[in-house]
Amino acid sequence: MRNGSQRTGDSVAAAIDRYGTMVYRLAYARTRSAADADDIFQEVFLKLLTHAPAFQSDGHEKAWLIRSTVNASVNLLKSAWRRLEGAPLPDSPTAPAPLRDEALADALASLSAKSRVVIHLYYYEGMTTDEIAEALGAKPASVRARLSRGRKQLKRLLTEREEEM
Repeated sequence: MRNGSQRTGDSVAAAIDRYGTMVYRLAYARTRSAADADDIFQEVFLKLLTHAPAFQSDGHEKAWLIRSTVNASVNLLKSAWRRLEGAPLPDSPTAPAPLRDEALADALASLSAKSRVVIHLYYYEGMTTDEIAEALGAKPASVRARLSRGRKQLKRLLTEREEEM
């Protein structure tokens, strides 16, 4: 398939089946908003449908989707609307939380975006540090450092929360 041509709906549906949950969870981890994660999900898969990139392997497709999700998240968070309006509105109380453990979800939300993405990809998507580095266009040593710092921050935050209770 060549760039510029359109993918079939079936090939995009197959990609959504394989990677849809990963894209949504990564978007949610970046934005902390179900509505924004929905928008990013749609944007990423629409881009896949209309731009029809040619992938060398399933791993290449997965890396492209991760990079596209991260880029769409960054664009959303940098948008003029977001700068004018400030933080996103909280999700409705009836919205299902992507993470079951509230303490962990709160701790993850307080991490920097870079640490949150690395931790999400490592623990929730099961990627290795080398795979994460390739997907994010970072050095493996940088990914390992972010992962280490993120773990330490999470441990500290969870310990503090436990002591408060």
